[in-house]
Amino acid sequence: MNFFKKLDLKRIALHFFYWVFFLLFYFSNKSDNEDTYTFLFVYSIKIIAQASVGYGLIYWIIPETLNKKRYLLFIASAIGWIYIVFALLMLIKFYYLEPKFPDFFADWLGHKMTVPERLTSGKLILREFSFITYPVIILGFISFNRKQQRLLKLEEEKKSMELKVLKNQLNPHFLFNTLNNLYTLTLKKDNKAPEVIAKLSEILDFVLYRCNEDYVSIEKEITLIENYIALEKLRYSENRLDILFAKDIQENNKISPLIVLTFIENAFKHGVINETEKATIRLNLESKKQQIIFSIENTKPKNEFSKISGKSKIGLINVKKQLDLLYPKKHQLEIEETQTKYSVKLYLTL
Repeated sequence: MNFFKKLDLKRIALHFFYWVFFLLFYFSNKSDNEDTYTFLFVYSIKIIAQASVGYGLIYWIIPETLNKKRYLLFIASAIGWIYIVFALLMLIKFYYLEPKFPDFFADWLGHKMTVPERLTSGKLILREFSFITYPVIILGFISFNRKQQRLLKLEEEKKSMELKVLKNQLNPHFLFNTLNNLYTLTLKKDNKAPEVIAKLSEILDFVLYRCNEDYVSIEKEITLIENYIALEKLRYSENRLDILFAKDIQENNKISPLIVLTFIENAFKHGVINETEKATIRLNLESKKQQIIFSIENTKPKNEFSKISGKSKIGLINVKKQLDLLYPKKHQLEIEETQTKYSVKLYLTL
């Protein structure tokens, strides 16, 4: 029933022309002494048999057996269905076609066989099975290819939607921390507030417009990182923070926006804010041919507030999900934590 519900005129026309093509193909191999009407009539019935096998397999047997991983049942059902169509074709030939067109079947392999002999002859069964199934194999391949393309399209749509959801979770997480920094400075009526607003404006421009893209140039990502670091440095004196950002850009590759920023954000949030002494952060970004390597290392606070809560891990969880979606089997994330430091190393293969 599902098959008939899904039918449309375009699809019917395509299937019709598919079988007409095979009829014309058979007709092109017709010998000169064979009658045109007889040939077309007989082969039309043969094509109906081929189509019956094809549609029975594709729309009934395969969905009910192979798609449900019932492999033995699929093999038994497929062979059984082909044999049933073969048997019906033999009966039609014996009782209708051969009496109507005796000269056409004079040289046919099973012409002198009885019905039981035809239905049990291994040689005849193999010959007819091969004739019945080869257009079906082509039709099945076309159907499988269309299904794969549809699945790929659905997978891409799912991937795109999932990325949007993840980015919608990530961006507010980042913006909340940045606005919190600005709030602290305005409470103190610090003269650095206008500079923070300017840096925040640049970051918002990136987040609102660039993050809609799956990938941005490494240079744009570096600008975002530098703005973020500059904004954070306004909050801390040199006695509180020692930060170094090293870059080695040999190739202007593209990278997913905000991927590395989350690690930097965590380094500030968990390595600097709770530190009563001097905190150290070391960043390194390399962009080579077919590869991007990012690493960050920060010291850990020595006080009791250094533990990372479950809420604080949201950004890291989202980044891991984005890596799985955007760099499937093309990334390596190494996270190491000791009593004194926390380090992350990310390898992206492009």
